[in-house]
Amino acid sequence: MSAAILKMKKQGILRVAPLTPSFISPLFLVSKNDGSARPIFNLKALNRYVKVEPFHLINMQRIPAFLQPRDYLSKIDLSQAYCHLSITETQRRFLRLAYDKEILEMTCLPFGLATAPKAFSMLTNWVAQFLRNRHYIRILVYLDDYLIAHQNANVLREHVKITVEVLESLGWQINYEKSVLCPKKSLVYLGIQWQPWDNQKSLTSEKIVHIIGTVESVLLQGKITLKSAQKIVGLLNFASFAVPRGRLNHRHLLLLKILLESKGQKKAVPLPQKVIDELVWWRTNCQLTTPIHYPPPTNYLATDASGQAWGCQLNNVALSGNWRKQELYLHSNQKEMLAILYAIRSHAHILRHSSTLIQCDNRTVVAYLKNEGGTRSPPLLTLARQILELIDQYKIHMTIFHIPGRYNSQADHLSRHRRPPEWHLLPTCVNKIFAKWGVPMIDLFASKTAHVVNSYVSRDLRDVEALFHDAFSAPWNFPLAWVFPPPFLVPRVLSHLNQSTGVYLLIVPRWEKVFWRADLKTRALEAPMTLRHLDTQMIDTSTGRPPPKVEDLILEAWRCGAGPRQ
Repeated sequence: MSAAILKMKKQGILRVAPLTPSFISPLFLVSKNDGSARPIFNLKALNRYVKVEPFHLINMQRIPAFLQPRDYLSKIDLSQAYCHLSITETQRRFLRLAYDKEILEMTCLPFGLATAPKAFSMLTNWVAQFLRNRHYIRILVYLDDYLIAHQNANVLREHVKITVEVLESLGWQINYEKSVLCPKKSLVYLGIQWQPWDNQKSLTSEKIVHIIGTVESVLLQGKITLKSAQKIVGLLNFASFAVPRGRLNHRHLLLLKILLESKGQKKAVPLPQKVIDELVWWRTNCQLTTPIHYPPPTNYLATDASGQAWGCQLNNVALSGNWRKQELYLHSNQKEMLAILYAIRSHAHILRHSSTLIQCDNRTVVAYLKNEGGTRSPPLLTLARQILELIDQYKIHMTIFHIPGRYNSQADHLSRHRRPPEWHLLPTCVNKIFAKWGVPMIDLFASKTAHVVNSYVSRDLRDVEALFHDAFSAPWNFPLAWVFPPPFLVPRVLSHLNQSTGVYLLIVPRWEKVFWRADLKTRALEAPMTLRHLDTQMIDTSTGRPPPKVEDLILEAWRCGAGPRQ
């Protein structure tokens, strides 16, 4: 400890404090991987009085969107990063410690202060934004770690040089030992091995060895303590980002940890068989890799469940089925999960080796499938496992999103054995859009009883007046076209626009955090029109009346360009 204190004094991190009222916190040492000691300033007591405003650091989920195929990568690590930020004189009395008959105080931002990550990241994010705006550098930063990418190695070298010059001109010290300044096709960043040229991410070899050693140690003992369970759950939760089905395969371990915490259990308990099975799975599979980027969806599935039946719409195929006697009284969440299971099982031959986007109006079910299970409902965990194992068996990549029930009307009607609805805007509303943006030459999602211009496309093969059938069966090359699809088809429409040309008047619903809105905004040629008073402006042609709960519906008209978007 004396050596650590002396070192920090020489570096100017600590200084002798004046004898004024002080907030004293303890300092202790922890061992680092290289055998040296890291001083830790325990500010837990002080943090009780510190107001922490919400803020977001980047997480690993953002990195795949940042990276591009065949990227070269470099990273820059700052040395003693927090020490670059000075603490104002009047605040240093709160950052004091007592050692060897002296009162010492921190002169710079300490690790452990609750507000430190936000304060520091505001500065490093500002630097990153300056480099993006001034030098067009593709750069990402997590606290003191900068990741720089470019598909041209020579350009990346120049960008790294500029970044180093900017950082050093601002007074930052570069940790050249940890930085990787030469462009690489594979790089470790935030503990994950990124390989854009192979489209793979994985654990580092050191992390794999650590996981196997930890798992084998627990298996050898045959029992586990709460502290050990907490440690291994944290380790496996991190690793699950790179290991396929990692989250699914430590759910029972997580349940055991929660149980031990709830009981305040400190003594070791025997390992349940399901936990043993999960640990064995990790010992065998922790070296597996996952793609950085997944292929875009080629199939679009919407599902729903009612009290009596389930229904789904896969692309142009509609399917429904009644519940069996033993399923009638299941919880609605279980029925919604079963609807997805039955939909995938019945269409497995179509979905095999594909990327499928699923929309479901049950948030719990969406969360269980996105997160590969949960801890609150064992029956839902069992069903989620069946679905995930089924899609793995057929090599299906699944993404799933929530769609509000009011917009999931197609699958809802199928689950109730009703004729699907067909929403149609009336001339009073349509003419306002035409007056602003022009009259389209074709209506791509229409029918004999619902079309806004004479030329239209229908899904009804019996409609002989339609120009052709199924809008997705042909590329779109229209100077101006009208597109008002059923809400669940909007993601497919946006995907189809990638292979199209022309301009499209797209009518879409709006709800909070709609997952495809960012894609839509990149296509917008101008701001959208919000369509109001839908109770008098829109009908369901299957009933001749406005849709149910029309007052809760919000529609927008967008003028969009076609073609691929970056």
